[in-house]
Amino acid sequence: MVSIVGIGAFMAYKNKKSGGAESGSFAFAGGGLPASLVGITLALTLLGSAHNWGTCQNAASMGVIAAWFGIACVIMMVVITQITGPWIRRTGAKTIGDFLNKVFGKVPGTMISCVNAALSIAMVCLEVETIAITLSFLTGWSYMISAIVGGILAMLYVLLAGMKEIAWLNLLNAILMYAALIVVFICLCFKLPGGWDQVEATMTASADTSWMTSIFGNKALIIGFAIPSALGATMFHGMAQTGYQPVATAKNNHEVKKSLWFAGPINGLFCIIPALIGVAAFSILAYRNAGSMMMTPAMLLDLLPKPVIALLAAGFLGVDLSSFAVMALAPATLISHDMYTLYKPNATEKQKSTLSRVIIIIIGIVSIAICNFQPAVVDMVNWCFSFGIPVFIMGVIGLWWKRSTKASVITFIITWIVVCIWSTFGLQNALGWANFHVNYISLIVALIVGVISTAVLPGKKGLFAGKRA
Repeated sequence: MVSIVGIGAFMAYKNKKSGGAESGSFAFAGGGLPASLVGITLALTLLGSAHNWGTCQNAASMGVIAAWFGIACVIMMVVITQITGPWIRRTGAKTIGDFLNKVFGKVPGTMISCVNAALSIAMVCLEVETIAITLSFLTGWSYMISAIVGGILAMLYVLLAGMKEIAWLNLLNAILMYAALIVVFICLCFKLPGGWDQVEATMTASADTSWMTSIFGNKALIIGFAIPSALGATMFHGMAQTGYQPVATAKNNHEVKKSLWFAGPINGLFCIIPALIGVAAFSILAYRNAGSMMMTPAMLLDLLPKPVIALLAAGFLGVDLSSFAVMALAPATLISHDMYTLYKPNATEKQKSTLSRVIIIIIGIVSIAICNFQPAVVDMVNWCFSFGIPVFIMGVIGLWWKRSTKASVITFIITWIVVCIWSTFGLQNALGWANFHVNYISLIVALIVGVISTAVLPGKKGLFAGKRA
């Protein structure tokens, strides 16, 4: 709380003194951040509920392979920092909607701004869910009270100074979260009944659970979880405001590419220890009755000293607050820069910043209300990812082959309808194809419809066609 208010107030004062609020500082930090802050912000922005409590929850049903979500995110970081981020910056776009306006025209750009905003808000709800779990774990408060307090803290995290505050707070959080995980792991070596050897012995004693100790899990999970997680994370964030917002704050493309050395390791390695902790909780029968989401917090509360619990909660809270911040700032930026300007083309940066702050407050309030439904975090995240896959496919086609407004709109709409029929309305289960992930369906439909419609419909030459990548 002290760091949020202190750093936020200081950065807001600096922005006001230098006129930063008038030059895009709130949403884009003035476009002057170095590789270290860009990389750390990118890492922590896309490191949230799915990495900490979400991975613990997943590990309780699939074992150590749950850590593959982190591996998927390393691939995502490579694509964002080395490929799509620099591409989008070359167009001069500040938002994904603006980028698609330049490639395909206003209709696809506005469509994606709306969908991106909605999906980002959905993921904000997941961050509030895990913030509430962390606060409840730390204080003993009810889930609802924890959600309200956590939502207020999360809004403060970003409201005071915007991207600059997020970047500097993330620097502190990166240190805190890894220190917390390492301390917890060491403590569990001494506090687990029988130690980690007993966890392994319990899990390998039965053929039903022995595969859960392998990083490769089983064939079904490689096909149904590991590969589609990498596809979804890479293609969604590769051309979504959530992945591009930190990239847009960099001084130049050279800093963006260097940021991989910070973003990749910080984000990708984080899932390993939560996956191990989740398996440890599952191995102790007494905690299974708490359910997949709460069994790990229940075990940690029983086994760890209070100072270690406080350290872990602070680390996890920092992770979720960081993700909330940019997940909320991304739709606020899309609405204030892409949609509001349709109504008021001459809006000043100050007006856009004010509107962004109002939208963040609205998103926070809505998220506090919705998070009470407590969906499975990683499943929900992967479902959101499936809506971004056609955007990635058509973005690449529009840059390097051919730009057809009609083809892009057709591809987006058909793919989204198929995704809803397959996943939301239950066709996947009706056919008995539970292991055929929705991200595969989205990729197949987007490729087929995107390539065919682009080939047969009129359009312009790709924006970068004939140029060097």
